[in-house]
Amino acid sequence: MTYGPPSNNGQRDGAQHYMRQKIEQASGVEQVLMLYDGAVKFLMVAKEAIARGDIEARSNANRRSMEIVAYLLDMVNPETGGEAGRTLFGIYTGLLKRMMQVDFQNNAEICDELITNIRTLRVGMAQALAVQSGGKPVTGNVVAAPASEGGEPARRNAVA
Repeated sequence: MTYGPPSNNGQRDGAQHYMRQKIEQASGVEQVLMLYDGAVKFLMVAKEAIARGDIEARSNANRRSMEIVAYLLDMVNPETGGEAGRTLFGIYTGLLKRMMQVDFQNNAEICDELITNIRTLRVGMAQALAVQSGGKPVTGNVVAAPASEGGEPARRNAVA
């Protein structure tokens, strides 16, 4: 016999099953969009942790975003992927270097810069998906932009 509040393991298992199916049924480009969304989500968590002074949470969230970008980097072959492969390899490498600076400098502005850059990549990838699917609208979640102190969305330079 167990005591305490009822467990919601059934709900959690159902949500995990749904997410697993969604990932398995997604095309390669759709999976990349999901990875971009995940990286942005973890960078936003890292930024919030910096604001709270929670070094461990910042480190954990930033590590998760770095793992996502490292996975994307591992999928790119700059030698056989043509110009797009070389470009993405350079972009992902630059993102990883910048993500390391989040931990070294404990700087929320770097998180904002990275979030903007990854969102720029996501827009380009979503456009590629739209072209690939014959102009059909792209579905999926876009992580909301963080507000700057003035309530305006934060603006940074795009990935070059």
